[in-house]
Amino acid sequence: MNDIDLTGFSTAQHEALFDLLILAMYADGHLSSPEEERLQELLARGGFAEEADRQRQWDAAVTRIRPGIQSIQKAKEMAMGLAGAFTDRSQQKQVLVAVEQIMTSDNNLSTWETTLLSELRLKFRR
Repeated sequence: MNDIDLTGFSTAQHEALFDLLILAMYADGHLSSPEEERLQELLARGGFAEEADRQRQWDAAVTRIRPGIQSIQKAKEMAMGLAGAFTDRSQQKQVLVAVEQIMTSDNNLSTWETTLLSELRLKFRR
C-alpha cells in the first residue's frame, strides 16, 4: 500500500477509501495480519499517528461497512457507492491497486473478493 498517495484525497475520499478497504478485507470472512497491518499503516499515513485514533477510525469504518458484509449483493452496492467518491482517474487507479493489494495479501481470492474486484474495475473504466 506504499504506492498510494493520500495527499490529493479529500477527507471524505480518505474515509471512503478506508471503508472500501475494510469492506474488501471482510469480503472473504478471513482477516489476516498482513491485511490489518497494511490498513493500520494507511491510517497512520492518513494522519492518525496515535493508536487510539487509529482504533477509533477502524471501529467507525467497521460499523459503517457492517451492513455491506451480509451478502455479496449488499457488498457490491456498498462498494459501488464508496467507489463513486473517486472521480479522478489517477485516484481510481490508486484505489484499485490498494483494494487489490488488500485482497491478495492473504494469497487467497474468494468468490466475493473476485466479484467485488471485477465490479470496481468496471466502475472505474467508465
